[in-house]
Amino acid sequence: MADEYWEVLGDPYYATRILEVSELPETAVKSQLWLDINATVTQIVLPSNLEDDEDLEDHYKVMMLEDDQMGQPTESFDYHDKLEIDLLMDDSSTSSILATISNELSKSIHVSSQDLRCVAATIVHDASRSLVGRVCSSGSRGLRVHMEACIKIDAIVDDVAADDEVQPAFVPASKSAIEKLERVRVETAGVCCSVCIAEIAVGSEGRGLPCSHIYHEACIVEWLEKSHFCPLCRFSLPA
Repeated sequence: MADEYWEVLGDPYYATRILEVSELPETAVKSQLWLDINATVTQIVLPSNLEDDEDLEDHYKVMMLEDDQMGQPTESFDYHDKLEIDLLMDDSSTSSILATISNELSKSIHVSSQDLRCVAATIVHDASRSLVGRVCSSGSRGLRVHMEACIKIDAIVDDVAADDEVQPAFVPASKSAIEKLERVRVETAGVCCSVCIAEIAVGSEGRGLPCSHIYHEACIVEWLEKSHFCPLCRFSLPA
């Protein structure tokens, strides 16, 4: 991966922690950021039947909802690095610092700097906040902010050999199972369809799953054509 970028799936998860703020020697007039990077990139092998970006987005949402990889073989790669970056806290330098941190993270993790822009923005914000009130008290001396950034990223792997073809991360319900869904008349207010997050109108008909959860017909049919699990409780319909 040295000369390539991971193709990021979804948004990166990240958290920062200030380890220490200390004074630099008297000769140092610029504040510095010492950044410990601990990153994990998890490979996710996607099925070959995803035709476009919309299919990919739906696929990923279902994987996240069901909170597992549903049998997908994955491999994780850990990256650890230490960066030293000058911090110039005036407004004119913010964009330059953001670009610098994004580019350095990109080199360390092999992810496009654009995908790491939000991570860099949080690092700059937290580092700046840790210096508030301390720059003036230190006089002309610079300060060192020692920070840790933990980053987790899901990355797509689509170059799987034919012999290694994996099953889809979700399997649709059978047509007969969908057709047999119970029609339920909604008689009380407050019944919500968790697919579209909208209330089902009183007096209208919804479709009920064997687990007793009720949805708009169009919503649950479209859902079950992608996944045979109930969106709420993961009850499994025949596939």
